Amino acid sequence: MKHMGKVAAIIAAASMLLTGVGTAYADDAASVNDAPAAATQQSGQSGQTDAGATADQSGTTDGTDGKSNAAQQNGSTADQSGTTDEQPKADVKSATPQSQAQAAASGAAIASVDAPQGVLKANVFKDATTKPTFKVTLTGLTAGKSYGVASNLSYGSTKPKAGDQGRVYNTPSYGDGANTVFTATGATATVELTYEGANISSAWFALLESDKGIESDSVEGVYTSVVDKTVDVVNLPGAVTLGPVQVEDVGQHTAGLKAHYTIDPKLIGDVTKICLATTVARAYTLRGRFTTNVGTGGEREAWDCTTGYVDDTDDTTGAAYRVMNMASWANSTQTLTGQWFSRGSWKTPDAGETLPASGDITSTIVGLNSGTKYGNWGYEGNESDGVAVFKLLQSQTTANDPMSMMYSGLALTFSDGSMYVGNGYHAEDKALQNVPDFTTQPAKAAESSDKLTDANRNGVVGANDGKATAGSTYRLYVDSLKDTAACKASVANNQYCYWAGYIYSDPKRLASADGKSSAVRVDENNKAYVEYTIPADYTGAHKIAVYDDSGNLLGWAPVTVGKAAPGANGANGAANGAKLSNTGAATGMIATAAATLLLAGAGLVTFRRRHA
Repeated sequence: MKHMGKVAAIIAAASMLLTGVGTAYADDAASVNDAPAAATQQSGQSGQTDAGATADQSGTTDGTDGKSNAAQQNGSTADQSGTTDEQPKADVKSATPQSQAQAAASGAAIASVDAPQGVLKANVFKDATTKPTFKVTLTGLTAGKSYGVASNLSYGSTKPKAGDQGRVYNTPSYGDGANTVFTATGATATVELTYEGANISSAWFALLESDKGIESDSVEGVYTSVVDKTVDVVNLPGAVTLGPVQVEDVGQHTAGLKAHYTIDPKLIGDVTKICLATTVARAYTLRGRFTTNVGTGGEREAWDCTTGYVDDTDDTTGAAYRVMNMASWANSTQTLTGQWFSRGSWKTPDAGETLPASGDITSTIVGLNSGTKYGNWGYEGNESDGVAVFKLLQSQTTANDPMSMMYSGLALTFSDGSMYVGNGYHAEDKALQNVPDFTTQPAKAAESSDKLTDANRNGVVGANDGKATAGSTYRLYVDSLKDTAACKASVANNQYCYWAGYIYSDPKRLASADGKSSAVRVDENNKAYVEYTIPADYTGAHKIAVYDDSGNLLGWAPVTVGKAAPGANGANGAANGAKLSNTGAATGMIATAAATLLLAGAGLVTFRRRHA
């Protein structure tokens, strides 16, 4: 089944007006091949948007989830919702004495139906390179007369009886080869109809004869022949099961996952790849005012399996895992600091072998922050990560750690190029599981005060000539640090290095508006900085040291903390006196996606995995 968004539907409608009708051939009818391209991960939905709007989650750009690219192609993947794109089907009207007489007098009939070999797969996520094809042989045709052949190989079809009246549409114009119309060139013809993923146990085929000719890519007339054909269909939702996920070998930045899977034995011989993908959406802090007219929709999916964007064989130090602004895809008035990405791990058979129909599959999740709890809280039911993030933005909560989502899902790739992806569109789907809560190992302890020397100060400079106020936000400029250049470059993609601050003499970790650490941002003068909250009970001469997420000392600066004035409120540390700023620097891709979505006021974004 395919997913088609508003934009895609408009394009499809235009295409239908331009596409010509088909002509059946006497011996070699060309098969209809509607193979969609693979979906990409969203970006930052970070780009996490689906394609009717073409925008991935974290999107799929490198700054998203790797989930960041937002560009899933329009209508090229199934939405698996159990409903189909809005497209005409064969209309059926009850028979009248006149139509029954016409059907009885006609010699046009379906002589035979040749079915494709093997099991048919219902509710695929991505179609096969070449769809399974039924060859329908017709006899008793009249040259020059128009005919239509309808079937239930797609969704939502009503079976007619011989003598019923109706209309058959040339559905290949809609990317669906389950029906066709043609003008006969002789007494016999063979037409090819493609299986479109319907969950059926018996296929039917109906021949319609028309005295009016082909009009608007369809024919209207009387059904003269209806035949049935037994088929072997496996409904993929429910045929693939993922057991509870276990968390093992938790480190500072990694966690091992393991789960047991089962696959219907009818399918396993055709499976070339089993993927376990995990989505992480971990929010740390939310600041700013909610303003947007972009809506959300969609269900959970084993997103990364559709793209292989972040595979376990890839480098584990990439930008995909950085802390990011999870609100950038929706508006420029909020900053939601957190991580949003997907990671996939593949299992393939050895040469000449078949994958087991049941067994364990593992994945190592990398890029996690040290000393941080991950898991599931702060959202409702089994909603998608995109929906959960959007609701969080609407809430405008100021609580720390307001939401976390982490789930794993299975996807199968078959030898014909088709795919099944675990998803939340079908109640019977059993291929998704939440990951239990766990906490990563803490970073190594901060250095003692006597280890902070001029040799490791590394040029860090405190704002306001090194003067801060107790209980307020204080800024440190970090352009001199060797890691800063890469951190500055990532800001353009709404991704940030996430550095901890400690105040001395006895090291005390400082909070920030970004949570337990501070994102590295860039001011209007292109100077990189971090910001921390000075404890209200601190005064006098101190040092503030900056550490990366593994606990490595980056540099430090001296600071003199003064008492807060009565009624003083918050932000004296930055050189410009400003509170934490929202960079709002969305990528060009996100901007383009937003422009596409906001067609006439409110837009609709369907999240497909994607992130940054």
